[in-house]
Amino acid sequence: MQVTRFAFRFLPLAIATGAAVLLTIAMPAGAQQGAPSGSATANALPTATNAGGQVTTVTVQGGSRGLFKIAVAPPLGDSQIASQVVDTATRDFTLSSMFQVLDPKSFTANLSQEGMTIEPTSWRNVGAEGVVKGQTQNRGSSVHVELRLFVVSRGGNEVLKKEYDVAPNAIRSAVHQFDNEVVKWFTGTPGSFGGRLVFSATTGRGQKGIFSIESDGQGLGRLPAVSNVALAPAAGPGGVYYAGGLTDGSYQLFKVGNPAAVLKHAGLVFGVAFGAGKMALVISQNGQSDIWTGSPDGSNLSKVTNGGLNTHPAFGPGGQLAYVSNSGGNPQIYVDGKRQSFRGTYNMAPVWCNDPEGLKILFMGRDGASWDIFSSDPGGGNVKRLTQDQGSNTYPACSPDGRMVAFFSTRGGLFISNPQGQNQQKIASVTGESLRWEGN
Repeated sequence: MQVTRFAFRFLPLAIATGAAVLLTIAMPAGAQQGAPSGSATANALPTATNAGGQVTTVTVQGGSRGLFKIAVAPPLGDSQIASQVVDTATRDFTLSSMFQVLDPKSFTANLSQEGMTIEPTSWRNVGAEGVVKGQTQNRGSSVHVELRLFVVSRGGNEVLKKEYDVAPNAIRSAVHQFDNEVVKWFTGTPGSFGGRLVFSATTGRGQKGIFSIESDGQGLGRLPAVSNVALAPAAGPGGVYYAGGLTDGSYQLFKVGNPAAVLKHAGLVFGVAFGAGKMALVISQNGQSDIWTGSPDGSNLSKVTNGGLNTHPAFGPGGQLAYVSNSGGNPQIYVDGKRQSFRGTYNMAPVWCNDPEGLKILFMGRDGASWDIFSSDPGGGNVKRLTQDQGSNTYPACSPDGRMVAFFSTRGGLFISNPQGQNQQKIASVTGESLRWEGN
């Protein structure tokens, strides 16, 4: 079994000049039909090195071990709130690929008698290495939530305790915050639970909308847009930005909640990215598309590519700019003007991922009759496959902490895995394009 290292501290590009361009940019025809033509030659994309969907192992102080076995006990207090706490924490820990959540039916401890401590022997007997317990109490219009983490080998006292006062509809938010602290206690870096993903999706014939969904699959909703054609959402200063199609045939940059264009530019604006104090735009002019960069407010724009078809910009943590270009023949991944992908004949939708094992670029690549998710080092080496023989998988997005990867799959919706493609979990029955994880 493949070993994933965690630092535990104990023990398309074809662009035209009309409205039909939208669907081509978001999902080229080759993504669902035949492979695109082109002159470039490339080596075959690699095969998977893991049986997709399996869980991973964790390295602790130089040795490998299974997933950390954790029990989530229902908090004392209101039973409905307790159920919400257990469901949310169980989902977070399962998606993290770091924990194995034990079945509550296996618990033998007397929870009422234990109260807000644990009797280690009772939990050790059912295989638990960690226990989450808590209590909730209504306080006027808010709910007081107290949550604790116990490590069984350390005895009956908690190693982590957090308290939150939240509105009744924000219980899940408090649990996400605590779960992030649990990950931080073990690894030194907080988790990304409770974050939001944004994407575009078809809403009707020739129509697209912008949607958001929480990282555990809850809270799906459509975001307001200026028209019935809204594309390529991205998180930026103060909100979510997107390319909106107007009745005059133009496409300009908008911000959710603002009916006025944030920026107007000659040509058609088809995509945006923010990072490192900069903005990157995809602008189509005269049948070609180029990447332009400038200040986050759209000022001081300058073109950084030189014709052809250049799309899908994404800023890395050091300010590097990844994008897709066909300047070498078929669409491939480039970083700061240098080609980085040399395998496969059609690669697109790059995103940076601060994987705990090292900075990666994720992308979708054409493989036969389907698309799959791949990762590589920023320089293009060490190409690995995250999905294989599991339908068609598209538009990767990486969590801010680098521990989770989201993508769409023809298996029926939105999936999350770890950066090696293991522990694949379906979180929602939605599909779309241009998936982005807010905060990354």
